[in-house]
Amino acid sequence: MKSRAFRLIPAVAALMAGLLLAGASGAAVAAPPEDSPSATSDTANKSNDELAQANWKKRGEYYHDQDCCYAAGNHGQQLHVWKQYKCQAHGHWWWLYTK
Repeated sequence: MKSRAFRLIPAVAALMAGLLLAGASGAAVAAPPEDSPSATSDTANKSNDELAQANWKKRGEYYHDQDCCYAAGNHGQQLHVWKQYKCQAHGHWWWLYTK
């Protein structure tokens, strides 16, 4: 009976670690929905146009949460999903852009 329990412990630990990592990375790099909030100021629209011309892609939106935007950017960069990232404020939203 003890030998069966000892064989299950590493498998359960690996499963839990995988679920935790998948949940954190999946939430951090999830693509934004198409009906995302739009920027209301002319300066924000100008910066969006400039980012699009420089091949920056919008990857995520974070309502009132600058720290989550930077954490998601760092996480994706550490996993080599993208080389660079920027977090920009657009009203109450922080948008994550990547290259």
